Amino acid sequence: MGNIGMKLKSTEGLTNQMHLHCNLDDRDWVADACEEMNGRVKIMGFAAANRRAVIRASGLELFLEIIRLFEADEIVVRPAFKALLGIIAEPGAIEHVLELGGREVVDHCLNKYKDDPQIKGDGTKIMYLLLGQGAAVAMKDVKRVTKQIEYTVPLGIAATMQVATKGKKKKFVVEDEELEKDLEKGQKAGLLRVVGNMKKFTHDLTVQEGGIETMMVLARKGLNKRHVVEADGIEALVGAMNGYPKSYRIQWRGCATITDLCESEAVCSEMGKRGAVSVIMNAYERFASNKDVRQQALWAMAGLCKIPHCKARMEELQLKIILYKLILIPIKSPGTEIDVCVPLTFHRIYTHKELDEAANPPKKNLYDLKADDKKKKTGGKQHKAAFGTVDDFFTQGEAGLVDW
Repeated sequence: MGNIGMKLKSTEGLTNQMHLHCNLDDRDWVADACEEMNGRVKIMGFAAANRRAVIRASGLELFLEIIRLFEADEIVVRPAFKALLGIIAEPGAIEHVLELGGREVVDHCLNKYKDDPQIKGDGTKIMYLLLGQGAAVAMKDVKRVTKQIEYTVPLGIAATMQVATKGKKKKFVVEDEELEKDLEKGQKAGLLRVVGNMKKFTHDLTVQEGGIETMMVLARKGLNKRHVVEADGIEALVGAMNGYPKSYRIQWRGCATITDLCESEAVCSEMGKRGAVSVIMNAYERFASNKDVRQQALWAMAGLCKIPHCKARMEELQLKIILYKLILIPIKSPGTEIDVCVPLTFHRIYTHKELDEAANPPKKNLYDLKADDKKKKTGGKQHKAAFGTVDDFFTQGEAGLVDW
């Protein structure tokens, strides 16, 4: 039929015909069809209508299958990338491509053709769009799972709580009906989705924050804290805290989540093995001027101290210096700042002012240092001189003066 036959067909009809010819034997025909489709989805005045026609005829699935099937043939991959880039400009298309696993398909093909400027250019644009919109889609998923755990409801019910912008309730398809009946399995499956999104969108701060908040909710209201370990949630949490060391929200939520998870000694032990101790110590040292993060970090240290190997890791990271400063603080009275407390293994309470003094202890002058050194040598005892002193003879009159 050739190119003339392609041009005479409607966009939807051409898409349907491409489904039938999607095999390695029709390689040249598929390449020409991709070129023709690329022109249609970009033609002025008709681009939007053609894009919708392609999507109606399952065109997104078709082009991902073409890229996957002909990944070793750049003659087909080039026009397929061009056409896909034009189609995903239609609203809602990016989300559908992500649901179909399009990000992995495009990424795999990009790695294969690193030296091809045309494929690399179009593929990079597609990945940029997928990553940007994908983070928003992932965040919706994270919010659904958080509601599922917080209210102890199946994922399907939690999904109906998410109201779309037009006022319609957006339902979420649950593949396994068993997850609707067994709430604990549902929470575990939901957490696996959240951790997967955190690992996939490490570049997006919002997804990392939402993922940590989901783990915090599970630690406080979830049915089983061990699901965090089984879903590799601790690795995702530690990775987020290492990846965003200056983010107040990430560090504060991370410390609070670790504190809550420490209520389970089994989970507490696993956190110590997976790097929780170092991120907590780093947060304490880095946020010297932020009392809220320091307070949460110290609470997390107190929780981790229950496990001997966690305490050993803390000693390696100079925990003794931190504790030494806190122990030396003189406790007078809690006052009105009792709400800002730092309970450690010493069961003591410290205020904001005292934490500031611990962070910046006053330096002793030279005379005080000499006096301390002398006390150490003499054992704190005072020795009289062999021939006495002026004060032994002159006890009258104004202090410090001698009347000859």
